[in-house]
Amino acid sequence: MYLGVFDLNQRLEQTKKVLREKKHLKKLIEEDIQELEKDIQDLEAMTGDKKFATTVQG
Repeated sequence: MYLGVFDLNQRLEQTKKVLREKKHLKKLIEEDIQELEKDIQDLEAMTGDKKFATTVQG
């Protein structure tokens, strides 16, 4: 029984570690998203929100 409790405690610690890592990654992704949204707003402001053609007709 003691061995089972030890395994559960070890798994709990590993799970906590993974959770911390994923929360950190989530924070980094959210910061990247905010930066991209700001870049889009800046670019839209510079272009006057004009739509440019993305294809060439010939």
